[in-house]
Amino acid sequence: MRLKVLATGTLALALLVGAAYLPGDTTWPLVAVALALLALFSIGWPRLMKLPAPIPVSVVIFLSGAAAVLLGLVREPRPDLGIVAPVVAAGVLLVFLTQLVRGTDAQKRLESVAVGISGMLIAAFGSGWVMLGIDPRWHVLGLMAGISMVGAAVAGMLRWPDRIVFPLGLVLAVLLGGAASLLDPRIGVVPALVLGAGCGLVVVAARAMLVSVGGPRDSIQMAAAALSPLLVCGSVVWYVSVLLL
Repeated sequence: MRLKVLATGTLALALLVGAAYLPGDTTWPLVAVALALLALFSIGWPRLMKLPAPIPVSVVIFLSGAAAVLLGLVREPRPDLGIVAPVVAAGVLLVFLTQLVRGTDAQKRLESVAVGISGMLIAAFGSGWVMLGIDPRWHVLGLMAGISMVGAAVAGMLRWPDRIVFPLGLVLAVLLGGAASLLDPRIGVVPALVLGAGCGLVVVAARAMLVSVGGPRDSIQMAAAALSPLLVCGSVVWYVSVLLL
């Protein structure tokens, strides 16, 4: 199952980066890939967290992620992640509403709220891939982030305790991020190291979380496990481009 999670995440990453590199001025291929991955994550996340009523939570997660992508694109003067906070705020209300409708005798209502809010945050952060991909100057950042993430993920495949895998994956991600700065002379070593550290930290932390919940049990849970760190890294890459470049 660990190999399948790695393969799924790598394929999803390749689709995002590849869509950003497609010729032409349109962003719709990248938007379509992002929305498809968000839909897959939204279906799998509540099931990965073993919620008894996953469908309403899945709907709210997808709507929040899709709203962050589409509304972020139309912001002026340039697309950004400023819409994430209000989208998540609205989504929190919807998550509470879904649990109120279930009734007071429903099981795991508090857990459902927590899973829904965390899923919305992950989905909304995934909009960073789209915001980054519309700027041709920084397409290479997605590729650099992918190299760092794959390095950390390969370390996470080891069946070793977290106290070993966590620092090993983080160090590999930082080193690969720094080496990936050679791909573009406009990107210095320091931003590349920060990018590698940020993406590596997300991946190894996600690995620790997934191990603690028992890991995925089927294909849809496996997809959610693979996509959760990938989507979060979208915001990491975008903020590195804003703050350091």
